[in-house]
Amino acid sequence: MLRLLHFHPKIEIVHLSAESRAGESVESVFPHLPISGQMEKHPIDRPWKDIQILFTALPAGESAKIARLYRDQDVRIIDLGPDFRFRSSSRFFDVYKIPHPYPEGLPDATYALVEWNRVAIRKARILACPGCYPTGTLMGLLPFVGKGLLTKGSKVFVDGKSGVSGAGRGLTLDTHFPEIAESIKSYKPFSHRHGPEMEEAIECYFGCQIEILFVPHLIPVNRGLLSSLYLNFDRRVEEEDVWKILRECYENEKGVHLTKIPPSTAMVRGTNRTAISVRAVGSSAVIETAIDNLLKGAAGQAVQIMNVIQGWEEMEGLPLSGAFP
Repeated sequence: MLRLLHFHPKIEIVHLSAESRAGESVESVFPHLPISGQMEKHPIDRPWKDIQILFTALPAGESAKIARLYRDQDVRIIDLGPDFRFRSSSRFFDVYKIPHPYPEGLPDATYALVEWNRVAIRKARILACPGCYPTGTLMGLLPFVGKGLLTKGSKVFVDGKSGVSGAGRGLTLDTHFPEIAESIKSYKPFSHRHGPEMEEAIECYFGCQIEILFVPHLIPVNRGLLSSLYLNFDRRVEEEDVWKILRECYENEKGVHLTKIPPSTAMVRGTNRTAISVRAVGSSAVIETAIDNLLKGAAGQAVQIMNVIQGWEEMEGLPLSGAFP
């Protein structure tokens, strides 16, 4: 996020907050960036008065506390955390098991998957940046929900594989090098919090209740996220008709790459693009998507949201071609 904003031609970084690293130099925390100065801590009782946009990326329940401070300010908040991804505080509690700190702010928020929600994004005060797994899944799934090929009661099996950076910088046993190197494993099958988020987004956008059976996997790469979606359409569909639906939805989207080649994380590494492919036989299909979990799955999408609300070119400051190998 900091790298993208530092090199964005229309942005000035006014404050840089790091709750656990406040007081340290930027260089000591991010030695790859040519930025001087110190990290600071956001005040707990007052907003900053000299900003127009605030990015937050905090654990569940923390971003909402900061957002509350800006309820009377002309500031747009783009939250990369989960606090505003659900429309009701009760649903948030069901998933995260903590009370929502700012439930009165939920009506001011929208789920900001840019390609599917530009109109609301331009108007909303609080923008909920989707999670990485939901981004990959929804980009592949929503075209077919929108065309009525998936309806209420449909089940979709989502197999997600993410690089280790998706777990953040903090070290845990599961992300310790000897534990993850030369290995792959699932975690939280059918119980990961991104499953309910996917269902919520589909219902929010199309009023359709679809059951997501989600199994995430941790793979031994730094970055990248591959999603394989297994499903049955409500009727038999020719594969060419399935491709036609994808082209109708995405042919004018700079950030979407439709490919007959099964997508790989190398296709999109270091970019804000989503690679999508599909295979269909009868009424069954597998949809595959690949994103960079740190860009389209997080910081890149947040900058894309900022560009939309500011009325700038949507992909300004965002890479669309990556480095290979």
